[in-house]
Amino acid sequence: MHVVWYTAMSMDGRIADAANSLEFLNTIRSGDEGGGDDFATFLAGIDAVVVGATTLRWLIDGGHGWPHDDLPTWLVSHDEGLVDRVGPTRQPFQRFAGDVGELFATIEAQGYKRVWLCGGGAVAGQALAAGRIDEVVVTIAPTALGAGPALFDVAAVPRWLFTLAEVTKTGSAARLRWLRA
Repeated sequence: MHVVWYTAMSMDGRIADAANSLEFLNTIRSGDEGGGDDFATFLAGIDAVVVGATTLRWLIDGGHGWPHDDLPTWLVSHDEGLVDRVGPTRQPFQRFAGDVGELFATIEAQGYKRVWLCGGGAVAGQALAAGRIDEVVVTIAPTALGAGPALFDVAAVPRWLFTLAEVTKTGSAARLRWLRA
């Protein structure tokens, strides 16, 4: 199974501001300078999603709902009511509270091949520590936030080496893609 941490961050490595807002994403302007419709192409190759509670709450509270309800989704959260806030989905949407490494083993055992780690930094940090991130795709926004969750937002993770596979200018931002060595 291949796990991709596909996200965006500020120039100072934050995936949200100190209030857990993703409004900084509005600083990323699309353009003709490459990148194209990379996100749609990316999603077409995904067969399952793992999302953290903070990311999902921001989407719901912002009126976005869960926009990927056509994909089986696991929510990493101790909040039992958060799944109810999502409402009906076309594919299963379930909550998981426990070791993230075990969650990825469960998803793999169910036959999923390419999993999107949708957010956030704490879940990504746990997945990295468990050795379950194979690829990192980050769009770097042209802004600094100063505080907020980091790309891998845990106290300590084992050292992992990634190889830079791609750098693309996409509008006002840069997209970097690394593969685990």
